[in-house]
This record gives sequence, C-alpha cells and structure tokens, in this order.
Amino acid sequence: MNNFSFLSTRKEYRSFSKDCTDAEAAYHTSYDSCVKLVRTAVDAAVKWIYATENKLPPENLSDMIAGVGLNKNLADKLHHCRKAGNAAIHNEKEFSAIEAQECLKNLFEFVQWIDSRYGKNFSPRTFKSLTGDDDLLQTELLGMKLPTPIFAASGTFGFGEEFDNFVDLKRLGGVMVKCITLKPRRGNDGVRITETPSGMLNCIGLENPGVETFLTKILPRIKDKMNVIVNVSGSSIEDYGELAQLLDVDGVAAIELNISCPNVKDGGIIFGTDERQAALVTDWAKCSTSKPVIVKLSPNVTDITKIARAVESAGADALSLINTLMGMEINVHTWRPTLGNITGGLSGGAIKPVAVRMVWQVAQVVNVPIIGMGGIRSAEDAAEFFLAGASAIAVGTANFAEPSITMKIADDLSKYLRGCGLKNIRELIGKIKRDA
Repeated sequence: MNNFSFLSTRKEYRSFSKDCTDAEAAYHTSYDSCVKLVRTAVDAAVKWIYATENKLPPENLSDMIAGVGLNKNLADKLHHCRKAGNAAIHNEKEFSAIEAQECLKNLFEFVQWIDSRYGKNFSPRTFKSLTGDDDLLQTELLGMKLPTPIFAASGTFGFGEEFDNFVDLKRLGGVMVKCITLKPRRGNDGVRITETPSGMLNCIGLENPGVETFLTKILPRIKDKMNVIVNVSGSSIEDYGELAQLLDVDGVAAIELNISCPNVKDGGIIFGTDERQAALVTDWAKCSTSKPVIVKLSPNVTDITKIARAVESAGADALSLINTLMGMEINVHTWRPTLGNITGGLSGGAIKPVAVRMVWQVAQVVNVPIIGMGGIRSAEDAAEFFLAGASAIAVGTANFAEPSITMKIADDLSKYLRGCGLKNIRELIGKIKRDA
C-alpha cells in the first residue's frame, strides 16, 4: 500500500515525490527513518512551491512554510513534522508506529493540498492507515477488546496520567494503577529503593492516598484515558471485600488483588503463600463486585501451581504473575541493610527466568488467562511469556528506565509476529516446543 503513489503520475512533482514514497516505505523498516524522511519530503515540497511560483524563498525553512499560503492548522502540522524529524536526526528519542504514521498523514495532507492547488486532474484521496500491524496485537481479555495485550504493571506506572506524554495510553491493554488501600498510607521510612545487578529492590510500603481520594479525585481524571485496573491490598479478608465493593463503579475495568500481604487477623500469614487464605480472599472479593477479579500471585512459595489452582477454584477471572521476589542488600561499609525495611521486593531483568518458568508451570494447570510479568524489557522478552502460556503481559521496572518502553515493545512485537508469519498474537500463546 502506498498513499503517495499518485505522485508518480505527475511529472511536475518529481522533485519531491520520491522523498514521499521513500518515507512511507521506511515506515515498514524503521519508524525513526520514516520520520527523518518525512522532514526531507516536507522541505522538498515547500521548495517546489516557491520554484513553481517563481518566488525567492526565505533562508529559514520555518519562514518558508509561513509563506506558501497554508492555513494555520496545516502549517502547524508541517512544523511538527520538521521538529520530529530533527529529533530523529539527532537521536533525541525513538519514535513509535503511531508517531511515524502521524507524520506521514501530515505529509499526505500537505501533498493533497499541493495537488488541489496545482494539479490538473485533482481528485481527493483518503489516507490509508499503515498501523494494520496493530491488528496483529488485537485481542480479548476479561470481556474487553484490547488494542494490544500489553499492560503497565502496578507500582511502576503511577496512575497512568504521569506517562501521558510518553505513551499512547489507549494503545495499552490497560494500566494496573498504583496499589490502593482502604485508608491512606505514607509508606515505609528510610531508603525505599536500591539498584541491583539487572534490577532493583524496593520497599515502598504501599504508599497511596486511599480509596476515597482515588474514587473522588483520581479516577474521574483517568477513567476515559485507558482501561483502569485497580490493584488493591488489605490487612484482612474483609478489607479486600470492602475495597472490591467500593471499586465496583464506572471507570474501573477490573480489580487486581495484591495478595503478597499479611493477614493481621490470622497470625500474620501471607495471603499469597497459603492456599486456604488465597482462596478465601479471592472468594470474598468475587462476592463483593461485578468486576473481573485478577489475582496477583507471589513467587515466594514452594509450589505456585497450588496457589494458582486454589484461587481459580475460588472464582478468579485471571491471574497475574509474578509479583516481586523477596531480597535483601547489605552495605559492606556500614554493615547495615541498605533498605529501611531491611528486605524488599526484587524486580527487573534479573527475575525474568523465574517469572517465565512460573507462568509456564501455572499455564499447565489452570484454564483462566494469565498476565505474565517480571523483567520484561523487550519484545523478545514478551514473546517468551506468550510462548510459555501468557495471554497478556505487563511491563514494570523497565518503565523507570524508558518511559515509552511499552510502545516500543508493541511495535517490535508486531514486527516479530509478522516475521514469524503469524496473523495474531493469539497464535503464539502456549506454543513452546518441547521436542529437541
């Protein structure tokens, strides 16, 4: 498909037509190259207008755009293309498929304007979308039709709005927002985060504004921007039920139970490490809401499949795994723990092999969908989780290092699927080959 093929029939446009077709061709190999070439095509087309009008162009290309008689809206679009092109040339950022297509659409609108003004046989045309690649990623989960099976993991993405300038939030499957509790929590004292080889340790302590503030002030701001999955945590089974009931409102797509917490009413047993406790909290939440309930499993257990089967039997609509691994770091100069809470949750690339193994194990014994997470930093990492049996994935710690990483993973995952000859991401799920 070539939106600019009509230019080749106009010999008078030869000074910029190849730049346009080259830009569109580059879209299928490199979004950055596409954006660079759009800038080149815009400049060539603007210069063509001045040559056609026998006018001496100003030295500054921005002034050249102002002098060709465009309306402000189209002129602004061309300025955007040139600014984006400059950013690509200087490697200031990596561009996504959506951003590259936006530049191509702006260029298309410009050459259509040129053809309507100077063409002898002008006929209006409609830009044909190139993001058919995203059809490869479209899927369904928990009754939701998703543009991609890529989520942002809780605790690494705020409430989503913080990433609005870096990510097309509607292109994500959803955002698992910062963990919410019944009452506000200020979190742990002391050092809360420390880097580790290929990852990080954290002991934030579930700092959050509480469910009332979330419902009255935060949810109204974000509910139309993305699929909102609310991660919740409690100190008792009743807490989870109350939270599930309060969050059974418009704008909440699903509830994710963080069961890596102690039940203070039952001797401090961690919900997620005890089959009975995990099942009880799942059942209580399910009975308290009409929303889909996702249970986030802890890896700090001997056999994760037992917990997975227990919560599935209790009514879990989906499972997300894994949560962080328990870890610790000691400062060898002070002989003291680095973290204020002594221990913390290990996340990042270091835990990916453990996460993939657990997703594969759980996929063998449950029938509900799995959202895989743990150390995903690339499309190749994501593909491992799908092959292991995940129906979707969530990106966590990588968001801190590269805020737009979810978009890059989506773009690269489309290329990967296309290279494998697959028509949809569902064809990859659970297709791990066990033969030698």
